Amino acid sequence: MPLPLQVGVPGGVELFIVLFLATVVAVPLVLASLIIYLDAVDRNSRHVLAWTVAALLGGVVVWALYFVVRDEVGGNGLTVKSRP
Repeated sequence: MPLPLQVGVPGGVELFIVLFLATVVAVPLVLASLIIYLDAVDRNSRHVLAWTVAALLGGVVVWALYFVVRDEVGGNGLTVKSRP
């Protein structure tokens, strides 16, 4: 009769580690995309959805690019409207 440790448990610790690492990667991506979405909406950008999806899929490169060109994409600081 095999010992329980030799048989293995489906999922077990390995599944927990994989899910934990996926969460650690996914949460900052979603939060940064949300910040970019809200900023683009405040600036009346015509490309809100494109910037949001690009930020979600492109990572740090798109985040940096957005914050460099966000004045050209939307309005400048004088035309920013606040959310209700």
